[in-house]
Amino acid sequence: MRRPLVLVGFCYLLTLAAAVFFGAGASFVLLWICVAGFAVTFVWWRTRRAVAVPLAFAAAAIALAAFCMYSHFAVEPARALDGKTAVVSGTVCELPEQRNGRWYYTVRIDRAADRETPTGFKVRLSSQERLQAGPYSRVSGKICLSLPPGGDGFASRSYYASKGIMMFAYADWGTSLNVSPPVEKPPYYYALRMREKLLDAVDEVLPQEQASLVKGILLGDTDGLSDSLNADFRTDGVSHILSVSGLHMSTIAELMIFLLLFCRVPKRAASLAAACGVFGFMAVTCFVPSVTRSGVMCLLFLAGPLLSRRADPLNSLCAAGLLICLSNPYSAADVGFLLSFFATLGLVICTGPVTRFLNGRFDRVRALRPLVQGVNGVLATSAGATLFTLPIVLLSFGTVSVVSPLANILELVPSSLLMCFGAAAAVFRLLLPQTFLAMPFALAAGLLAKYMSASAASLARIPFASVSASQGFVTLWLAGSLILFAVALFLGKGKRLFPQAACLSVILLLAGIGSFQLSRQDVTRLTVLDGGDGICAVLTRGGHAFVVGCEDYNPQKLISCLSAENTVKLDGIALLTRERDEFACAQTAAARFRPAKVVAYEDTSADGLVRKAANGSILIPFTSRAEVSLWSDVKVELVQSGKASAARVTADGVTVLLRPDGAKAQGLPDGWKNPDFLVAGASVPLSGEFTPACTVFSMDGKTLRKNAAAVAARRSLWTGGSGNLVLNLRKDRSLSVGREK
Repeated sequence: MRRPLVLVGFCYLLTLAAAVFFGAGASFVLLWICVAGFAVTFVWWRTRRAVAVPLAFAAAAIALAAFCMYSHFAVEPARALDGKTAVVSGTVCELPEQRNGRWYYTVRIDRAADRETPTGFKVRLSSQERLQAGPYSRVSGKICLSLPPGGDGFASRSYYASKGIMMFAYADWGTSLNVSPPVEKPPYYYALRMREKLLDAVDEVLPQEQASLVKGILLGDTDGLSDSLNADFRTDGVSHILSVSGLHMSTIAELMIFLLLFCRVPKRAASLAAACGVFGFMAVTCFVPSVTRSGVMCLLFLAGPLLSRRADPLNSLCAAGLLICLSNPYSAADVGFLLSFFATLGLVICTGPVTRFLNGRFDRVRALRPLVQGVNGVLATSAGATLFTLPIVLLSFGTVSVVSPLANILELVPSSLLMCFGAAAAVFRLLLPQTFLAMPFALAAGLLAKYMSASAASLARIPFASVSASQGFVTLWLAGSLILFAVALFLGKGKRLFPQAACLSVILLLAGIGSFQLSRQDVTRLTVLDGGDGICAVLTRGGHAFVVGCEDYNPQKLISCLSAENTVKLDGIALLTRERDEFACAQTAAARFRPAKVVAYEDTSADGLVRKAANGSILIPFTSRAEVSLWSDVKVELVQSGKASAARVTADGVTVLLRPDGAKAQGLPDGWKNPDFLVAGASVPLSGEFTPACTVFSMDGKTLRKNAAAVAARRSLWTGGSGNLVLNLRKDRSLSVGREK
């Protein structure tokens, strides 16, 4: 075999991805199947001589064994603490994060007062107040432990496990946490301090909006990015720019080598210095899997001149993936790492041939040759990365970005320039704070950040910029595509038939998306978002949408739902409470989708927020009642009852009542109390005044477990961390209920 490392690394990663998807129980069964496969293929002389087949089975068996052992000894003991309290002491091992008004600290549990409580795992500790805790500070006290939301598979629980975080935690009620200075300061402490100083330097030389984008692109710090900008990048298919990976590493390495060679430093010394710089950048960006993968590849590439050898890209890629997966089998649960790995694989395999093909067809005018070749290079890069990451994007996000090729052309080069200018501004500000050397670079980075934000927003607002593909046909398409490529390979003419197989695969995907969109014409969909204990429902039909309630402050969930539904026009938002969190969520969604109407309480002090964010949309104030007609046959009515308003949606003869926790049953009209569907908040059991055909409980997983008996006693459905619930209402009065992630 020419590249055994490629086969081992690739099989190891794919096997771990399958293990994460199926879970530890199924992985244990698959382990023995792979062991049997290895034994059979090793004994049979034909397959033993081929080497590849038994080697692949061996790599898969080792990966499954590592996953099962890690799950049994590292994951399950920590998860057994769900719902319990413990007196512990631990070490803060990352910089704090601030999201949605709360502070989060990654803490490694070192000691526990109870001997039955395991140690050595990490928790994500949340606090409303900022703790005086920096890297490697000691934190001690009584904490409450809970599982991360979502189930197993490619959900947040496995994602946090890929970072070594097994549980969420917060200080027990009525107690406070004790914080003490660091006892030890290992090298990683200084890397974190350097990261902190670089982030502060960017904040000092740029306005907040531009600084947040520069920090996101340069160092992968997306805490300050607005939800609307995040959604724009995701819609445009360029969110990889915000993840530190190969683009960043190659830019940093090339910039350092160029400067060193320009200063007449010998090539070997320049490669060694650049390797030290790459490793330092990996530490400053916290060694996340995508950074480690690209960093290892860069280090292997830079080692070539030192060893008088030339690094092989495929070997380097698979070696990096194998190294990451050996350190933590749950690394395959990090979607960012998978996207980085397969995007790089696509670049290695496809970029060269596609670029040569495009240059041969379009590079005809000598005067335009540099421009044409530059555009062809970006198109080839985008095509290779998109093709190889498409299955992961579809299964993880359920959308396909139609404007991705154009967005990559408009954003890729500016992001590289922004990275260089932003790094120069931060370094000069940090090293020479009393001079003005940082300002020209900061000005250039700020202008590029403004351009990138405006370009992303413009592209994201193009109708059908991203197309929903979250239904079952995606699985059929993936299976069909695999069969097509397998047939092409089996016929022994893979290189000749792969282009035809790729074209047929794209045709199948477009046909599936088109038929899916056609099947949803004239269908009114009501989606109950799985965002927590509050109520947030989205009505959609034919590219139009109307939002009822933003109770649980999770604007990203709402924006993702509207994007997945291919929302062309947001006809309005109706708010059910006077809570500031609900108005803040509405403000974020309004800034992204610009609703035509906003229905809110007349006497609330927060209506100015919504009016400003909605860009001149019509504000419909109400005191006790409000009514909105939509799409000729859909009606939304609001009635105040207690501290909140209930909403009744009537569509195609079907009635759905949305009753938040603050809405009292006594103040509602009698005709509202026997709906076809009742969507209720977290407070259960409900009073006997309601007689719905079915009840939908909107609550998180923890609340669901506490009220499992009461929920089971009713004819009900629930969110509970399992995904959004969708009611499909048709004009023939037929309906269906489904669940979507």
